[in-house]
Amino acid sequence: MGEKEISNDNIKKEKPMREISIEGCELIGKGGNGAVYRLDDETIVKVYFSTRASKEKIDRNREITKKAFVNGIPTMIAFDMVKVGDDYGVVYEMINAKSLGQEIVEHPDRIDDLAQMIADTLKKLHNTEFEYGTLPSSKERFRNDVRLTEEAGFYKPNEVERLNRLIDEIPERNTFIHQDFHPGNLMLQNDEIVLIDVDDSGLGHPILDLAAMYLVYVSAAKTQWKTTQMGLTGKQFARIWDVILKRYFGTTSASEIAEIDRIIGGYQYISLIKGVATSPSVPNFLRLPVVALTKLKLFKVIDTLYPIP
Repeated sequence: MGEKEISNDNIKKEKPMREISIEGCELIGKGGNGAVYRLDDETIVKVYFSTRASKEKIDRNREITKKAFVNGIPTMIAFDMVKVGDDYGVVYEMINAKSLGQEIVEHPDRIDDLAQMIADTLKKLHNTEFEYGTLPSSKERFRNDVRLTEEAGFYKPNEVERLNRLIDEIPERNTFIHQDFHPGNLMLQNDEIVLIDVDDSGLGHPILDLAAMYLVYVSAAKTQWKTTQMGLTGKQFARIWDVILKRYFGTTSASEIAEIDRIIGGYQYISLIKGVATSPSVPNFLRLPVVALTKLKLFKVIDTLYPIP
């Protein structure tokens, strides 16, 4: 019958997704998007919380992981996507590895050495160049934070204009930006850091990564959310952040570190406000006052901020 005859054998069928169980598996890392479990001696699985990641987003993460690996980023090898109960996960090759957070909890005396490793890995990432367009623009993610906050009714048009102007002034770079560089997403394998979560990775200026880190190591660490989630204390997060800044920027000057911290903290207000304004987990009685107070802090310093390094 010519072109009208199409055999069912020629129709490409989607391969059924493998289902696995994590019952009895060791939990070796946890972050905002999901948890990492060891399946066996050679593989781990990152199980994404269904409220934070769709099947499509997880599949995009696998593609970003491949691109990062090919370009020399120290990330693990992704295998297949799997179903884990009502959630989805990705299986990775990861031999003899644990999360950096787990290592700090088990060996608190190593905290300075491990913090220096974080800083050194961060500098390596920020010196790894990609072709433009290979990964998404991290600057656009910053703009999206402003847009979502405005849509939630927490920014006036003139405030949006000032914030977009601040973002415009951040130089374009084609260097790798992780956007979620915290101990729960960093795996320690043979005493080297390997990235486990590159969902939000892109290309851009280092200030974008540093601001995202400040949100975790400083702002979130002051709440029980991060300290309970990763098992690290607020004091440990503060120590790690101090060591990272000194190592990354190559200075022990208290005045220089204070200025660096002020600038990074100023930029992180944008994402902090967006998180409080849009997160369903923030009680309404807290949302308005916290956003209002943080906006005051942001617009008090906005004209003194500039991208570093």
